[in-house]
Amino acid sequence: MLAGHGPTLFAGLSKYVDLKLVRRLEFGSGAVAMRYEPRR
Repeated sequence: MLAGHGPTLFAGLSKYVDLKLVRRLEFGSGAVAMRYEPRR
């Protein structure tokens, strides 16, 4: 699940995708980049 505002990244998907967080990177500006992979 993604939180925030603006366009929804996964709006066109027809089914739930179970993701796991594999990497998180915080920037000095406060922005955060997160990388996910599908769970198997």
